[in-house]
Amino acid sequence: MDLLKNKDSDNKYPKSKGQAKSKTYKTRFKDEGNPEEKDHYFKITKWNEEVLNIGRQIIDEMSDEEFSRLGSKSGTLHFVQLLGLASKKTTRTISAKDGVYTSWSTPVGVTLYSDEDIMVPVIDVLKNKDTGIDPEKDITYREVKAGENFHLTLYECMFLLLRDEYAGFCEANGNERGLRLTCKLSAFMRGDAKLPTPTLSFERNSLIKYADEPYRSPIKANIIDIDEKLPDGSWRIKPEFAEKFGPLLKSNKKRRGTSNKKASPTSQRATVANENELKKVDLGVIM
Repeated sequence: MDLLKNKDSDNKYPKSKGQAKSKTYKTRFKDEGNPEEKDHYFKITKWNEEVLNIGRQIIDEMSDEEFSRLGSKSGTLHFVQLLGLASKKTTRTISAKDGVYTSWSTPVGVTLYSDEDIMVPVIDVLKNKDTGIDPEKDITYREVKAGENFHLTLYECMFLLLRDEYAGFCEANGNERGLRLTCKLSAFMRGDAKLPTPTLSFERNSLIKYADEPYRSPIKANIIDIDEKLPDGSWRIKPEFAEKFGPLLKSNKKRRGTSNKKASPTSQRATVANENELKKVDLGVIM
């Protein structure tokens, strides 16, 4: 929790990774846990800067007690696996240990468990950045018992991790902040989307077990497919995931709830203002 120890330190504002040659202003970051690691360069776009300033203002206005709650329970929530659709491969590729590049399944959810009983968000699996999510109308909650594995969509996971007590992080690979939530903002801030796009990643330079050896591997390397291809060539959601994720395959046949209309700058900024959970977090969740 080092990033959150000193309320008055700029070190609590992690920067988003970018290209060293970016024309936007840059800052340098050195991995203190690895003295031989070279400095990394990060870029901050105008959208990053705008949201960072909002976040800094919110943190500065917090009492010491409120600030101390940020990330206080990230170590009690544990990452189990990333869930994906094999029937919908991404255009990007991933390199295995043998150097072979393969496309990966599109991430659609995550499996977690908690050390204590918690209430987790329940959101229609077809709700996304295009349809938008109204926190008052579209989100209900259910109780999950301590130690029980539970599946969430990426947006359900986003609203869970954005709580102050998690501050965008949960435990993974033995690190209480080993998994981080990042929110891609560009389309949202331009008005091309009604919500930021949530993604999950392991902390930079995290060593995990891969083929029984310590290995720096991206979170998608061990993604679990929730669907399977049948002998007739069709796809189905596996029975253990069907109740929650079943509608996703049907929606693949046509675009879900898309619209050519852009959200107005006023309306999308109002969304930010109304969804306090999206702002009262460790700024490490902002990409």
